[in-house]
Amino acid sequence: MKNAGSKEMTPRRIVATTALLATLAGCQAQNENPVPDHLLGVWTTSAPRYADRYIEIRHDMIIFGTGGDTFELHVLADLKEARGGDAMLYTITHLNHFGQPYSLSFTYEPSGDGIMRFKNQREIVWTKEGP
Repeated sequence: MKNAGSKEMTPRRIVATTALLATLAGCQAQNENPVPDHLLGVWTTSAPRYADRYIEIRHDMIIFGTGGDTFELHVLADLKEARGGDAMLYTITHLNHFGQPYSLSFTYEPSGDGIMRFKNQREIVWTKEGP
């Protein structure tokens, strides 16, 4: 039997905590390092290994589609950019629901509607879905 004052992390509390963190960190990220419009949206790849995966970049969070209907919400904490030849190099620092920081580094090439390539998987091309 659960104690009425129990502080266990139920799915409802996890979602509420994530939403609160997203709001707080999102406001900070938007003020300091806004996400460029060309990165916003849902990114997918035709690579068979990631056929049911996606990455959605928003102003305040990054969402990783992990297969099927499952996904992970991470709060956007920081965005850094640097020129790398014809492409831009971006590093997004994001926090999971425990507040642990992770970094995602990729290049963005403006050809067509834009191409994203992760620094550690240059051979895989990610493209943005339509509007």
